[in-house]
Amino acid sequence: MPRIRTVLPLLLALLAMPLIAEDWSRFRGPNGAGISSSTNLPTEFGPEKNKAWETEVPFGRSSPVIAGDRILISAIEDGKLVTLALDRKSGKTIWRSTLERRRTDEFHHDTDSATTTPTTDGTNVYVFFQEFGLVSYDKNGKQRWTLEMGPFRNFYGIAASPLLAADTLFMLCDQAEGSFLVALDKNTGKEKWRRNRPARVESYSTPILYPEEGKPKALIVSGSRWIDAYDPATGKNLWTLGDVGTGPVSSPVLAGDTLYVTAKNQAEDGWSPFDGVLEEHDKDGNGELSRDEVAEAWLAKHFGWLDADADGAISAKDWKMIGDEMTNDNWGVYAIRLPKKDGKPEKLWNYRKNVADIPSPLVHDGVFYMVLEGILTTLDSKTGELLKRDRIAEGSPKIVASPVMADGKIYIGTQEGKMFVVGAGGEWETLASVDLGEEIWASPAIADGQLYVRTRGKLYSFGAAGE
Repeated sequence: MPRIRTVLPLLLALLAMPLIAEDWSRFRGPNGAGISSSTNLPTEFGPEKNKAWETEVPFGRSSPVIAGDRILISAIEDGKLVTLALDRKSGKTIWRSTLERRRTDEFHHDTDSATTTPTTDGTNVYVFFQEFGLVSYDKNGKQRWTLEMGPFRNFYGIAASPLLAADTLFMLCDQAEGSFLVALDKNTGKEKWRRNRPARVESYSTPILYPEEGKPKALIVSGSRWIDAYDPATGKNLWTLGDVGTGPVSSPVLAGDTLYVTAKNQAEDGWSPFDGVLEEHDKDGNGELSRDEVAEAWLAKHFGWLDADADGAISAKDWKMIGDEMTNDNWGVYAIRLPKKDGKPEKLWNYRKNVADIPSPLVHDGVFYMVLEGILTTLDSKTGELLKRDRIAEGSPKIVASPVMADGKIYIGTQEGKMFVVGAGGEWETLASVDLGEEIWASPAIADGQLYVRTRGKLYSFGAAGE
């Protein structure tokens, strides 16, 4: 009887507690791994099947995140920077907050100011817009604080998403010049520490925490040619590993004490001599290339990147600087064992075939997954041995959204507007494909048995029973 009297109140208290919704509070969910513990996810779904709801949303490349009963996204509409909170059960808009741009930046056509994914502590939301900076809203959409940032020199956009650890918000801003990592008080927006990142130029990956989000000992940043680990409390550099990846876009993932990073060969066919480029395009013979001179060439689409010193012309110095960064041997998939205490990280293996460029990888149950233009590659996560490399479907669909996994299934969205469902495993197989009819830029979110997919103009909620 005394034991029953002790246990019964505890059981009643536990039963009275509200159920805690599954976490998908940042880019690619818990610690950026892209993996959910949800079950009963749909294999077949679409506008007419296993759909809980669909709703129209303004365009943005950011991925949805979840805070309790709400889904949060960022967007651009009528020139304004928009944050939206939607009801998870119905898809209806709960609140909509806007910001005016502080400036108009030049971007590559495949990116914009609403590319980075918001993060949330379950109540408040934190959003980064390159043309403004950081903003935090409360659960009702009321502005808590803002931090104006920039201007930035990153032609392809600051793509790293903000992330949280306890009461600290981190934001990585790698760019052509002046790269830095900053830590802020999440409640006030006040700076706790800032670390300049000399020699770290444009990269686009989102950091992760080690060994876990709840009690991190290190903030790990995959930059161009270097991986750096910082003390989350002080910003002190704990260790640096060089000769790993150039201009990484996909974000790193962790499995235990092993870190996986991917960086595609950025100049597979070498780097053209500048003399030949001048001969073809230098109409006024001044030894440099203006915007007008390359207006009809491929260089025009990337002018803001090739003009490394931002003086309005592509010079021999610019060309060499970019070429030196692009043409090096530090590419492929790297598996890296992280030090538990004092010590240095160790490269375990390096794989170089159909390496993912933009989509971030997955690692689960001993298998490493990455996708490039419709080709899904699986490797043994311990050895790097190839398990399978094949197309998920005919053709070579462009894929920029990162795959996510739950319930033994991998969900992959394409620029053609199709979602592919793949059965997980080293010898994976394609289970289904769904045509949603609009470009998919955003990585899906998964929580509590629901799959949330954002297309160019819509947000969908799918469940195995349409609930």
